[in-house]
Amino acid sequence: MLSILTFLPLLGVVAVFVAHLLRYKDDRKLRLLTVVLMGVNLVLAGWLYAQFDRSFTRADGNDGYQFIEHGVWIRSLNVEYFVGVDGVSISMVLLTALISFVGALASYSVHDQLKGYFAMYNLLVTGMFGVFIALDLFLFFVFWEVMLLPMYFLIGIWGGPRREYAAIKFFLYTLAGSVFMLLAFIWFYLNAGHTYLVDGQATERIFSIPELSRVAWAAQGLEILGVAAVKVVWIWLFLGFAIKIPMFPFHTWLPDAHVEAPTAISVILAGVLLKMGTYGILRINFTLLPEATQWAAPAMAAFGVINILYGAFCAMAQSDLKKLVAYSSVSHMGFALLALGAMTPQGIQACLVQMFNHGLITAMLFTLVGVVYDRVHTRDIDKFGGLASEMPLYTAFVGFAFMASLGLPGLSGFWGEAMTFIGAFARYRALTILAAVGVVITAAYHLWALQRMFLGTFRASWRQSKYLEPFGGKFPEINGRELASIAPLAALVLLLGFWPRPLLSLIDRGALEVHRLVDRPGPSQ
Repeated sequence: MLSILTFLPLLGVVAVFVAHLLRYKDDRKLRLLTVVLMGVNLVLAGWLYAQFDRSFTRADGNDGYQFIEHGVWIRSLNVEYFVGVDGVSISMVLLTALISFVGALASYSVHDQLKGYFAMYNLLVTGMFGVFIALDLFLFFVFWEVMLLPMYFLIGIWGGPRREYAAIKFFLYTLAGSVFMLLAFIWFYLNAGHTYLVDGQATERIFSIPELSRVAWAAQGLEILGVAAVKVVWIWLFLGFAIKIPMFPFHTWLPDAHVEAPTAISVILAGVLLKMGTYGILRINFTLLPEATQWAAPAMAAFGVINILYGAFCAMAQSDLKKLVAYSSVSHMGFALLALGAMTPQGIQACLVQMFNHGLITAMLFTLVGVVYDRVHTRDIDKFGGLASEMPLYTAFVGFAFMASLGLPGLSGFWGEAMTFIGAFARYRALTILAAVGVVITAAYHLWALQRMFLGTFRASWRQSKYLEPFGGKFPEINGRELASIAPLAALVLLLGFWPRPLLSLIDRGALEVHRLVDRPGPSQ
């Protein structure tokens, strides 16, 4: 089932190739096919959610993973096609299915070179699913890199005026992180130091994450340039993942990428891709190097608070609505880092909750930014004013999304932040208090943007806008397609705000299992 979920979007790539060979002209059918494929994947993900055993643990076998598919891929290197999900990854699979469907609907705003666009989009979705289900380091790396090229082209070809600069910056930052990640994976492969069975044959080298998690890496006493190897390798991994989060000071690619990317790709980037950084830390740093994670936890927490405050202050200074939301993502992902640094069961759970809810909220925000940009081709907050009288439904959705983003109780954004404070306060009181200041700043920039853009008197100059001329000088309200993208996200944000149990029950066991791994006794670092 996981393989179907992952590789089904490749049918869209094949369809594009066939359409190109046959010189098929009606590219709109490819758009419809992509929406259908993403819809089927959403149904399959719903089936996984229904069948997932929430009480299953490592003690029940398979290292706590479910829906496992396992076979040899590259025999000479002992690389396996090994996939599965647990409480840590199942929520990310569900999020990917939902956001990729919303992104497909948002792609209706793209009108040029549709064959290439949807080929890249479907390939990107395959890479995203693959990262969250891979249980082999080599396979994980392949899926991680599969995402890089489609994102480069989706930003570089279909983006805004500075798209080439943004695409190259994204590519170089991500590639630099991948180099460090690959070095770490090779080190694991060469130093496993035990005998394993791969397809019935004994080997001392393996990429399997469950097998490598049983190795006492710290006890081996290995060094790199006179420094404990586990610390060096942990830092390599962390650099690779921190760039994707993105963590200050490796964040500068994100605002440019968001501003220049088309709406659908901003939705995917904020909704799913940023989560891969924190997911990688949980899946690999925490699982394989628990002692080094204990050593690095305070630094993680500190960088998380820096992200929260820096991102919030930068968002406060923006007049471009899309850039404001981009910097708010930097700030909100800081809560996930702080939660990880706490290294408590509540902190790990808070990280997963924050990742999922942030994905929902930012996907909704970027979709809403795209709504107004499609109408007047500007996102400058200061050029608007009084929009509430012209677009009351749109105003209501933006206000709702802003309230969710600032963590209003009763909406899903509240739980990730509240649980982070609960998980981190006992260990990092000063840092937690500083993080709380970030919440106040977050409320300030959201409310200020809301006031400038939607309240006050509507600017009469918009009546003469060439973009609004087909609509009689009026701002058209949200249409049916846009509503289909936004309403499901809003409904989930509201549901999980009042009733978070469907999400918490999914991740509880996974969070506890990761905590048991990272909190196990081991040699002092």
